[in-house]
Amino acid sequence: MCGYLYRRLVNAQVLPNIYRCVVQNLGTNHVDLCLSLLPTSIRSFSTKIEQVREDYLCTVSYLINSCGLSPEIAKSVSKRIKLQSAEQPDSVLKVLRNWGFTTAHITKVVRYHPRLLLAKPERSILPKFEFFKSLGITDAELASVCSSTPAILSRSLENLLIPNYKFLKSLLLSDANVIKSFRNKTWFFQQDLTKNVSPKLAVLKELGMPTPFIALILTCYAPIVLQKREKFDKNVKKVIEMGFDPQKCGFIHAMKVFASMTESTLEQKFDLFRRWGWSDEDIMLVFRKYPICMNASEIKIMNVMDFLVNNMGWQSTDIALSPDVFLMSLEKRVIPRCLVIKFLQSKGLVKKNLSLCACVHPVEKVFLDRFVTKYLDQVPELINIYQSKEGFQALDMNICVSSSKL
Repeated sequence: MCGYLYRRLVNAQVLPNIYRCVVQNLGTNHVDLCLSLLPTSIRSFSTKIEQVREDYLCTVSYLINSCGLSPEIAKSVSKRIKLQSAEQPDSVLKVLRNWGFTTAHITKVVRYHPRLLLAKPERSILPKFEFFKSLGITDAELASVCSSTPAILSRSLENLLIPNYKFLKSLLLSDANVIKSFRNKTWFFQQDLTKNVSPKLAVLKELGMPTPFIALILTCYAPIVLQKREKFDKNVKKVIEMGFDPQKCGFIHAMKVFASMTESTLEQKFDLFRRWGWSDEDIMLVFRKYPICMNASEIKIMNVMDFLVNNMGWQSTDIALSPDVFLMSLEKRVIPRCLVIKFLQSKGLVKKNLSLCACVHPVEKVFLDRFVTKYLDQVPELINIYQSKEGFQALDMNICVSSSKL
């Protein structure tokens, strides 16, 4: 009966798992004690369990000493891989180091893709490295990308990486743009683009979207075509109904907003604007004019509205005329410029009804020439106000914003 029970336990991998659990949670010093508690007929087969112990210790030791993992992470990773010797993983690490992978790179790769240590480098790693090198990708770029997204090393070169490259090349036209996609959008090399992305691009082409815009989506706004087909079709319909033209960038920006957040999140932001006095018509006008302003966090929206309305005195509906202000830095751009305008207004040097657009839109040099350098002879302290060294005190303004969210 005990022999039958043991065979069932071994076949079901129960004993090795029990032993692994003991080693990981109680330590190796308690193993013999735990084994002594088992029936004699099962303890007689402890050789197999002892092998599990040795494999576990070998794996954890290798992960710590050769791959740079911490003991805690090594124990966790050991559940996903078993190393019986150092020969195979050593050959993998040698190849990685020869291609510019640092210890930090290797640690990240092994932590998230430990089974790479069992790969045969000449068959599954080197051909991929050579392929990416042929595109003009440097060793440093390869190490950086692969350590950030180790799963790319497990993808088939013939069945996925090369077909995806050819697909992107047919749309992006140059290797430079394909390399840009590899650097910034590595998931393009982790799924079948012909199957998952091509049908969505066909929809956009049928709507009249120019090829350069298609390339722009792939290089800068890929989430648009990586979302599920059902959501993609729904968002396309919604954006068209809102009046966006597929031949203009606003269409892409609107699609990006819908792809990056849920309807409930977007509605919460709409409600936030309503609480500041915007009508639904105001909100829709802003969205059509500058849809990506909705990418600002709710805290950022609150900080911008609070400062411009309560400290600067603009009407909330005035802000709707310059919705890009929600994506500008409060700390580095909006507040310093507004402090200068407020101070000049207090001295009667600029008109009181100056628009927000005139304040925040000009490039740095133009703003300095127009509102700072021009008045330094009359108000030399203006430069310190602009640098926010004296601005709040000079205007007696109590401004509190969440700088971590600016």
